[in-house]
Amino acid sequence: MVGHDWWGAPQWAAHLEYKELPIKAASKAALASLEEGGEENLSGHQYAALLLGDPLLALRLLREANRRLPRRLARDITTPLGILMALGTQQFKSQIRNAPEADEANQGFMDVEQRATLGARIAFAWGSLHHDLDQGELALAALLADAGEIELWAFVPELPERALDKLRTGVASRSDQAQRLACGFAFRDLSLELIERGGLPPLIKQLIRGDEGLRAQLARLAVDAGRHLSYGHNDPALPHDLIAAAKLTHAPLATVALGLPSLTEEERETLVQAATTLSE
Repeated sequence: MVGHDWWGAPQWAAHLEYKELPIKAASKAALASLEEGGEENLSGHQYAALLLGDPLLALRLLREANRRLPRRLARDITTPLGILMALGTQQFKSQIRNAPEADEANQGFMDVEQRATLGARIAFAWGSLHHDLDQGELALAALLADAGEIELWAFVPELPERALDKLRTGVASRSDQAQRLACGFAFRDLSLELIERGGLPPLIKQLIRGDEGLRAQLARLAVDAGRHLSYGHNDPALPHDLIAAAKLTHAPLATVALGLPSLTEEERETLVQAATTLSE
């Protein structure tokens, strides 16, 4: 790291831009499992759903689709299904089979990937509650919101580890504050730089950066809810996430809570009750 300590988000984005992105072994296993029943029975949605479990796979394939298409067409690829259609099924599968595998002993990497996946699943579910929203678009934006941090964990793990140390020791109370203190920039800024340098769809960058539009608000909220859920179902921020999502989607709290994956019925009911109490 000596010599790189002065680097900000633009320099790290330039360094990481051409790295070959590793994917999870589980993604390769999931593709093989899908094909066991015969390719003729599979839909495009089933293939595309593989991306929502693996942020670097999604980014890898989005970059490849962007490379193959004219810029005016690549700008329109904003969903997992759009990526599949741009690449074609055979190239899509070839990219998965030939990609290097991520080091699953890297706990920091696995944790932030899981958090991103939770955010994407929540965004997909909450997007279905409003007829004006594209579920896949929201899910892909939520999935890639922390792409910068994920790449750092994959290629320069000592950098995000520094930020974690700031949180553990209480020097910083928020993740972005810890990142700026330890590294000189917020990891979300690196995500935006990577998307910009890759010439990826402006809409994805817009949703990640955030504005006051419904899509951006809901995508950002899903990312936050995924992070809070990764801390456990008792995280005190989750009821507030439910209240905010209910307001944005105009859906009942109980319906919004169904979008939080991996919860038991009892845990979900407890969250809804807590959110209801806070709303009164």
